[in-house]
Amino acid sequence: MRLPRTHVVHVLIAVTAAALTIAPPYASAEEDQKSRDAVRDLDAVQCIYQEGVPHTDRTGNRLMTYDSKRSFFQIGIWGNPIGEIYGHKYDLKTLTDAGFNTMWPWHGRKLEGTLSAAADHNLQVVYMGHLTKEDAAKSKDHPNWLGNVWCDEPTGSFWGKDMQGKFDEFLEYKAGINKEAPGRVVFVNDVPWITPPATEWWTKWNTAGDVACHDNYPIMNRQHRARSIGGEELSNGIDRTVNLAAAANQEQKPVWLIVGAFRVQGAGSFPFRHPTPMQLRAQVYAGLIHGATGIIYFCWDTYVCRDGHVIGMSPDPQVQYLDPGPGKPKPSPARPMDLAAAKALWMAATQINKEIAELTPSLLSPTVGDVDYSVEVKGESISDDPIRCLMKPHPDGGYVLLTVNLADAVLNAIYTFPSAIQSVQRLFENRPSPEPSDDKTTFSDHYEPFDVHVYRVVTE
Repeated sequence: MRLPRTHVVHVLIAVTAAALTIAPPYASAEEDQKSRDAVRDLDAVQCIYQEGVPHTDRTGNRLMTYDSKRSFFQIGIWGNPIGEIYGHKYDLKTLTDAGFNTMWPWHGRKLEGTLSAAADHNLQVVYMGHLTKEDAAKSKDHPNWLGNVWCDEPTGSFWGKDMQGKFDEFLEYKAGINKEAPGRVVFVNDVPWITPPATEWWTKWNTAGDVACHDNYPIMNRQHRARSIGGEELSNGIDRTVNLAAAANQEQKPVWLIVGAFRVQGAGSFPFRHPTPMQLRAQVYAGLIHGATGIIYFCWDTYVCRDGHVIGMSPDPQVQYLDPGPGKPKPSPARPMDLAAAKALWMAATQINKEIAELTPSLLSPTVGDVDYSVEVKGESISDDPIRCLMKPHPDGGYVLLTVNLADAVLNAIYTFPSAIQSVQRLFENRPSPEPSDDKTTFSDHYEPFDVHVYRVVTE
């Protein structure tokens, strides 16, 4: 099977160029200042979702209260082929083995056939692209259909064009699919460009769908992007885009974040590069801490992304996935270090996915709001509040404290609690946990650049 070239490269072009070349969001200090007027600065301690966490079940129905039998936290992969193509087999078991529960397959297959393949591997499907009402009605009761993304990056793609016309077109389309397939989420995936003059339109697009969804790829070959994935240094950082999506929807709609696990070959206006495993984990936890209730990775390394000169992640990355030839996609061979990075990122994603799955009952439970804890940072950083944290209830008692260092800085943090700390357990790190202070009111820990620490804290 081979997808049409127009479908192969469409979104890759948007990711690497079109969405942001019209009005670069990091163009000047003046624009950064304007963004601070439009998007509030964020403190170290996050308090989002104290009344309930908006999420979905496996088929897109919105929930606000965690239900162990129904609640679903999407762990998705963006843009995957299915089956044998050009002599290389893309086995969906690869995804489930790595802890993914959702796929966003490349546009070109019929929804019905895609759902059948997904069902064989217990995967949910987000269908990318336009659906007919007939196709939606035919699959409206399929247990593996989560939703439909109508358009990729509208704020960037339609900027300077008939934005209102496209917006009206989306509303009409959404109403039609919602009618034919009630419960399935219909939405757009947007750019991370939230600074003026895009703020108003970004907010409109990200409140119009059944979920808010955007991608944010802060890892580039640019100094300011290499130093941080958020905070004051990055006015369109993951912390701010996710927080704005949640706030614009009054914390009533799920927020899905697409994180970057890829590199663009060659130099260009937006030279995205492979994150390190630490940076990938930091991207995910920055999203979780600031309000994401679904995580999607861009992307699985396949022949399709290589056609757009993109190298993703894979448990078994190939130098190339097809031999060159007339009418074929570009093979775009990978360098040895690209292959090493692709495999390391897949290993990292597999571990992160396990963590999200274990944390799901806590992540989808209301944020703890009655404990006045604080964090103090020691060390030189490029911005205020480089460490962000969010506290949730632990199913077995006490709290889960999620923390992330947004900066390329070595830091120490001191956490202070109003009640005596009985115990601190470090999760997911295979090393000793920090000890509470002698007076039982604080504990401290060390952070490498882009480090993540997750604790279970029990107090009196």
